[in-house]
Amino acid sequence: MKKFTTLFCTALLSTAASAGQQAFLVQNSGWMEPFYQDQNSQLKPLVNAVIQTVSQPNDQVVVSVFNQSNALAKSPQVIYQGAVQKDLMALLNKQNIAQKSEKAYADTDFKEAVVSTITGPFQNKSGIIWIFTNNKNSPNNDAATTERNKEFYELIHIDKAINKVVAFPLKMPVQGQHFNASGLMVYALAYGDKAETELNQLVQSGQMSKVFTQQPALLKPLDKEAVRLIPTGVKNSSTIQASLAADQKTLVFNLEPKDVIPELKLTADLKNNFYPYNIAATQVDAKLTLANGMQAPIEISQSDIQLVGKENVKLEFKLPIPSHLIVSPWSFEVFKAMGKAVTIPATIHVTLYEQKLSLSEEFKGNLQQLFPGDPLSDVFVAPQNIQSSTAQIPVQFKLQYPLWPVVLMIVGILLLIVFAIIAAALSSKRKRYEVWVNGLKKQTIQIKPFGKCSIYGDAGREIALVKRGLSDATVENLDKENLVTIRSI
Repeated sequence: MKKFTTLFCTALLSTAASAGQQAFLVQNSGWMEPFYQDQNSQLKPLVNAVIQTVSQPNDQVVVSVFNQSNALAKSPQVIYQGAVQKDLMALLNKQNIAQKSEKAYADTDFKEAVVSTITGPFQNKSGIIWIFTNNKNSPNNDAATTERNKEFYELIHIDKAINKVVAFPLKMPVQGQHFNASGLMVYALAYGDKAETELNQLVQSGQMSKVFTQQPALLKPLDKEAVRLIPTGVKNSSTIQASLAADQKTLVFNLEPKDVIPELKLTADLKNNFYPYNIAATQVDAKLTLANGMQAPIEISQSDIQLVGKENVKLEFKLPIPSHLIVSPWSFEVFKAMGKAVTIPATIHVTLYEQKLSLSEEFKGNLQQLFPGDPLSDVFVAPQNIQSSTAQIPVQFKLQYPLWPVVLMIVGILLLIVFAIIAAALSSKRKRYEVWVNGLKKQTIQIKPFGKCSIYGDAGREIALVKRGLSDATVENLDKENLVTIRSI
């Protein structure tokens, strides 16, 4: 476990700075003999197709064959490293079964292959590791096999450096000189946070369906995103619509502000995300969290659930609506939306307590057909220490406001602009006035809007003050013996 801890710490330190990289490990130990000898084997075309399908142009790609290091050769052996090429078939066709002696085929060590890739070509930086195998991990081909299988199990399920693991059991009947096989297993391991994000994107985008027609089996993590909600209706409102966004995960509620109610009675299917496991939980808890951190409990119609296979459980959720966040139609948020829906983001947290996972009988039967006579691989046994799981479901409350308040606000703003322009124009224009004192014309003055002008008598004393607003001017007489009037010219 010390080695695992070192890998975990290194992954945390290196993830942020690493570029995208993927390794493709192809088993070539003795048990893989029929996949290399059968002329109809699709192993090498499959490996080439996966590399071309999942690799991005800027990815650094490592292709290796692996068995178990012995006196003749080290494992894994890198056969290509660099930017992804269009076709690696010629290189793959040169590969054959490895031997540990002149008379014996090489054994297999999964853990050695994974750790050597991380510490070697990956340089302890985040990346996705693909393993193509007949699912036989047989180091030394003796009693040590059990211990090595346990180490690989711990690497897959317990080591925190491995963030996500999915598997693809494939039908591939082949016949060799000594062995035959019915199926092949392809694993994808995400080492580090960055690789987990990249692997999630590959799964969710459907890109891998070009080569893998079946749903991937999730082996890790089994403590988060266990379920998702598929809305089927709103019982207590005919105007509120519930749906899934394009990502098939985000819940979207379309509301009219005038029809908002304190609580939604949402009917939804709870879907199992942990294929191929059945999920049993004695208690289901849910709460709504707003972007500002405020939380509110969500009442669920059923406290315990049984998600068997791909079947959904129908539930009712009493979902509170954050009415205090619904803004006025005259608010800046509505104006900024320009007639579009105003979105209030939130998150539904669903927690399953006393969770118990069991492999579905359908999947178990499929494995027995692909690998007849083999015991169930330990990697498909869910860790017993996982007692609960949480799922975070994004929510969007979309409020569609009428357009007329926005139109009125725009008209008001335009009127203010026009008024400001007119005022500016008038403020720069001067008016001429004749000044009359006691019935006699004394002088002519010019005065601009909001300006003023003093009028003086014969003795040089101020006798009146002429003031102008936006339009006409007025006279304020200051001397009782002199009457001052003005006339516009």
